[in-house]
Amino acid sequence: MLPGMKPSWGAAAASCCSALRGKPPRWFGPALVAALVLAVGFRALFLGETFIARDLAAYYRPAKAIVAPLIRAWHGIPLWNPLFASGQPFAANPEHELFHPLTALLLIFPFEWVFRSFVLLPLVVATGSMYVFARGLGRSRAALLFGGIAWGFGGYLLSTTNLLPILFAACVLPLLTLFAVRIVVGGRPIDVVGMAVVFGAMCLAGEPSTLLATPPIVAAAITARRARFSLPGRHLAVVGALVLGTALGAATLLPGAHHAARTVRARGVPAAVANRWSLPPVRALESITPNVIGHLDHAGDAEFWGARLYPGREFPFLLSLYPALLTTALAMAAGWRRRRTLWPWLAVAAVGFLAAAGDHFPLWPLLRRLPLISGLRYPEKFALLPSFAVVVLATHGFDQVMYAPAAGRRSLQRPLLAVAALALAAGAMVMAALHPSGLRSLLVTDAARLALVALVTAALFRWWGRGGRQAGAAVACLLLAVDLGSAGRSLLPTEPAAIAATPPAVFKPLLGRDDRLLFHLASWEPAGARLDRLASPPVPAQWGLATTLDQDFDLTQLRWTAQASAAFFRAAEGNETLMMALLRRRGVTDVIRLRPGIPPAALSRAVRSPLQLVAIDAPRGFAFAAHRIEAVRNASDWIQTVKRVGEDVAGTACVDPSVAAGFPDSPAPAAVTVVDRAVGRVLLAIDGRGPRSSFIAINQTWDDGWQATLDGAPTALLRTDVDLSGVVVPAGRHQVELVYGDPWVQAGLAVSLAAALACLVLILAHRVRPAGGRSC
Repeated sequence: MLPGMKPSWGAAAASCCSALRGKPPRWFGPALVAALVLAVGFRALFLGETFIARDLAAYYRPAKAIVAPLIRAWHGIPLWNPLFASGQPFAANPEHELFHPLTALLLIFPFEWVFRSFVLLPLVVATGSMYVFARGLGRSRAALLFGGIAWGFGGYLLSTTNLLPILFAACVLPLLTLFAVRIVVGGRPIDVVGMAVVFGAMCLAGEPSTLLATPPIVAAAITARRARFSLPGRHLAVVGALVLGTALGAATLLPGAHHAARTVRARGVPAAVANRWSLPPVRALESITPNVIGHLDHAGDAEFWGARLYPGREFPFLLSLYPALLTTALAMAAGWRRRRTLWPWLAVAAVGFLAAAGDHFPLWPLLRRLPLISGLRYPEKFALLPSFAVVVLATHGFDQVMYAPAAGRRSLQRPLLAVAALALAAGAMVMAALHPSGLRSLLVTDAARLALVALVTAALFRWWGRGGRQAGAAVACLLLAVDLGSAGRSLLPTEPAAIAATPPAVFKPLLGRDDRLLFHLASWEPAGARLDRLASPPVPAQWGLATTLDQDFDLTQLRWTAQASAAFFRAAEGNETLMMALLRRRGVTDVIRLRPGIPPAALSRAVRSPLQLVAIDAPRGFAFAAHRIEAVRNASDWIQTVKRVGEDVAGTACVDPSVAAGFPDSPAPAAVTVVDRAVGRVLLAIDGRGPRSSFIAINQTWDDGWQATLDGAPTALLRTDVDLSGVVVPAGRHQVELVYGDPWVQAGLAVSLAAALACLVLILAHRVRPAGGRSC
């Protein structure tokens, strides 16, 4: 894929090497990285577009868009978010990465530029992180550049650009590994601090799968660095650095652990959910060609192989695993020498691939028996392990090929040429078998691309030394950049930012009104799945619109919220009258649905017209006095009760039998006025008509962080209708105040602050005492 490549591949490669005339200039590496950033992000950087790949548009854009408004509304840390699913914890949810350093950019710069930087900046950080890691391993300058580009712009990291927590954590993983090696070899306190800070940043990203994949990578790096030169205490220092880093990340981890215990993950994720994205073994061939199982930018192709390899899913979890054919070839060259120092990386690659295979191999079912892993979804996430190991092996292979004597380089040509042959044969056969017959033109294009890259790779190794080793290394880095840049552009789709930021016309009558509560029926309709960026919550939140009965996008909703949503549809299935009564009960003012008669073929991301706004008659509002009490023990009881009660459910409160026993007759009526409703505080004025007590139903998610007071005295806040709230108020005029707090967030911040002070002490200790020992 080199520009101007002629049929005489060997002569062309030698000519390119000679043209560089020796050692490449210092600007060569930064220029390559800048060119790659432009290749994948040009439209976002210069044409006013923004990234919209999958979860970026469907979840992270609306979630990030409300960070700054919530902070301003709270005048500090936003503990509660009233816009998602009738209200949900915000700071405690690790999915929001509220305490990650990159999130602070939302308070300083315009949102659109920050959101684009969330995608592009980690790629540059990852490149630099792998660069310094390879330098710590003693690799040549050219190998540093090669490894940095292969990691920062390889298929794995580009695939995580729509999975921000993984991206934020994985981009600094090589830097963490470098500090671990430096601790073992040199044992300096400053390296302990460095490792702790990097691991703390990974913890603040809140991605448990990446954190669990970190220890095997660190162990492989230490073992491969011939740790016999280190003292046992230095290995303990590595463990201490991980503990200190965990403490630094406590602001996310501590409240996140408490929050996770209240979600469906606490009881373990069912196998059918956890295994839904298991890596098909055939994807191992993505080590040699990017489109071995289909084209993401071609709907027909994607749906075909998606149904075939990922039942129930349109796309894989990781869109690509392609590290570049040259990277794979150099990794095989490193393994060909059978050096013991590389065995740990080979083991990490093998174990990681088997874990990522999920239910295709017995390892994942065994791992799921462990407590922490039982709550994880999608084993394909563990493709991080082989992806990282292949890049590290490739940096070793790079220097072996570059600096080996002529006879040694000739001995390496066999495996390298074998890789090229394998790429042509196996890749072509697999693509021919997987591609639908109607997409043969794509197959021809893929085969031509594969042949070109394979032949150029083979020519590069055959004529490596013709133009000088440094020039040959530069051409290798150039080939890598061209290959990854061309393969990765489709992984970061964009659209004009004005389209992404502009609410659909159907929402415009609701903008600026905080008394509206939406229910998105369209997101629950089968055809509505194609409108995820328009129809599925939490998208409306970016325009200040609150929603209820949201689907649990990432299994981080409160457990009773998810149960209530599932129970609602089981109860209302096939009964539109009951559904409307239940929506009035929850205070829903508007329903977003698909317009009748819209064919599924007309639905797409760009179509705005299929949505229809339907107003609900006489919604109950945020708080009201229930005129009927029903006793329910769980969601199943609730379903049976509302079916029995029928339309009268709109004024009914379903509570625990112990509470219902206090109302042998119907509760007394009352006038309810919402005096003040802020993001973390609610003030209600109640005028109970008596003579019995009134039951005030509050259409806000129940959480033990909400504390209720009646005329200044504490009172019980009751869970009502599976997930909502309620209070019992005696006859007469009263004030009920609800205030939200989360002591786990405060405790996490205190632990993080203490860990930061400990890091400062270690830094000062390093400055006053001369550094000793060896360094990498």
